[in-house]
Amino acid sequence: MNRKELIGKMEQAYRMVIAIGDRMFRTVRDEDDWLTITERNRLESEKHYSDTNQLISRYRIDGKPLRDYIGAITIVKYTALLDA
Repeated sequence: MNRKELIGKMEQAYRMVIAIGDRMFRTVRDEDDWLTITERNRLESEKHYSDTNQLISRYRIDGKPLRDYIGAITIVKYTALLDA
């Protein structure tokens, strides 16, 4: 998956679970169009972003931005906005 594909999927997602190796992350879009991302079993990792580009650029995993992991991301679950 490349950056453009990931951004496209995230922008059309209401809820999404992604895996990076054996770690799982959930993204949820709220009614005000904010994105929340949380690593499974780590509630302190929860962060909120106003758009997808901010999430990819600012959310950190082991000190590196999410964008550095794009090639390793697998989409595990996906619920589109139109299906929510």
